[in-house]
Amino acid sequence: LSGVLGGGQSGITVPSVEAWEDGIQVPDAIKVGELETRVWVEMDALLRNLRRLSQAVPVPSQLLRLLPPPPPDGWPEGFQLEAVAEGLQTGLVGTTSPTEFVRVGAEYGALRRAQKLSYVGCALLGVEQNALLGQGMLEARGTAHRLAMLLQILTDVNSHLTS
Repeated sequence: LSGVLGGGQSGITVPSVEAWEDGIQVPDAIKVGELETRVWVEMDALLRNLRRLSQAVPVPSQLLRLLPPPPPDGWPEGFQLEAVAEGLQTGLVGTTSPTEFVRVGAEYGALRRAQKLSYVGCALLGVEQNALLGQGMLEARGTAHRLAMLLQILTDVNSHLTS
């Protein structure tokens, strides 16, 4: 894997598209919102793991705009992306033409936000550099399936970084 968050140093190899097709099962009981929350938690863990290894990376403001409100039970202890997003709300972001940081609101729609996360998260991990996997994610059966694929990649990377 390579990309903004994954980094070529991760040493993680991802399964072929065929393995994704057969191996990723999204139980009906898991809703898109739950998968979205799990992806954010794993992404936060990835950033903390990279920081622990002295390989901290900035979190793109375009990604943080998609951070949903805290889940009903709140974010897990140690979750840092909420504080990062809140810190950005007091200033301007961007390099070419700085603009005010604004998180997407309820009017944006939860499903639309999760759908965009499913694509943006994959791009940040660099799956577009693996043509077969990238194509497989583009052809995923839907947002829940793509989020489940992204969640598995994040979980695998985090497991590798903590072992």
